[in-house]
Amino acid sequence: MKLYLNDTSPFSRAVLAILGLIQPSALELEWVDPWQSPNNLKKVNPFCTIPVLELDDGTALMESLSICQYLCGAYQVDNLKALNLSSPSEMRVLGLAKTLMELSFRTAVLPRFTEVENELISRGSKAIERCLAQIEEEPALLLGLDPVHDSRAPCNLATLYLHVALDYVAFRHNATFSAHAGPNIRAFLANSPFASLLQAITPEQLALKPKFSDLILSLEAA
Repeated sequence: MKLYLNDTSPFSRAVLAILGLIQPSALELEWVDPWQSPNNLKKVNPFCTIPVLELDDGTALMESLSICQYLCGAYQVDNLKALNLSSPSEMRVLGLAKTLMELSFRTAVLPRFTEVENELISRGSKAIERCLAQIEEEPALLLGLDPVHDSRAPCNLATLYLHVALDYVAFRHNATFSAHAGPNIRAFLANSPFASLLQAITPEQLALKPKFSDLILSLEAA
């Protein structure tokens, strides 16, 4: 398999985290800059977006959540519970997390293409603030916590996406995160079942463009 990714994409990081749990014997990391529209990326994805997972038979899977769902179905993923697709609370967490990830990414990227503040950037920034506030107000529901029986979020795909999304807000919108992320969000990130995993694949570490085998060593040491 080959994973097309870059070092700062939260979508790539979510897929890489799942692959870190699976630890396939043969996985090549293809580091690309999608903004340069490289030919190797365009060949496997007409949208020229990342991540893309190219399977051994040449099938190219795109869109992070689709890739993660495929990996969870095709492999035995240790320490990752299946999502309950009929659970409104789990689906709410997943939808909120994926939307926060997409909005945070778009709001961070838009200034590259405009020199002035515009309505999309302003609306996106305000929405991120509202989302952080809502998570703080409803930690038991939105973080999947059962304060009576469990102090940790469930080890499922919704929790992973929420952790990656909040990490990305802290990375790209640090002033907003510092101002609006309260004790509930910070406790979630500290106690998340994916904390050690994601600490081993931070954007700073991925900026070195490591091989997957090197990442596995980092994950085993985490």
